Amino acid sequence: MSRETHPAPHRDKLSPLVASLLLYTGPLAWPAQICIGTAMTSWPCFPSAIRRTAPLAGYDWARTGAVILLAVCAVLAAIAGATAWRHFRRVRDEASGGHDALAEIGHGRTRFVALWGAYLGAGFALATLVTLAGFLLVPQCLG
Repeated sequence: MSRETHPAPHRDKLSPLVASLLLYTGPLAWPAQICIGTAMTSWPCFPSAIRRTAPLAGYDWARTGAVILLAVCAVLAAIAGATAWRHFRRVRDEASGGHDALAEIGHGRTRFVALWGAYLGAGFALATLVTLAGFLLVPQCLG
């Protein structure tokens, strides 16, 4: 199949590995920070069936660690989104026509992947930052 007739003529500008990283970094960073952050902040208050009024001794770092993890995950998602946007700008004229027309015939795949990588990266970076409100506003233990 020639380059002109292939549905993704710019496929050489976005490798499958990079495309996977751009698509999955944000969606994986968000639940990772929620699960790990929740475990880090809840166990010092609930080591048994009874809720404590203060974290166990030696676990004062857990809340700060969870916020740092959250920031790292938000930055990773934002970097993935920005990188995907940069790739989208390189391949956006992959095929002529609007998004609807190209989706109907299955052309412009590289552009589609890069655009969705940008949407997912930015969206999950924002969702991760919204989670920050819970870590900062809700007391860790009974308070």
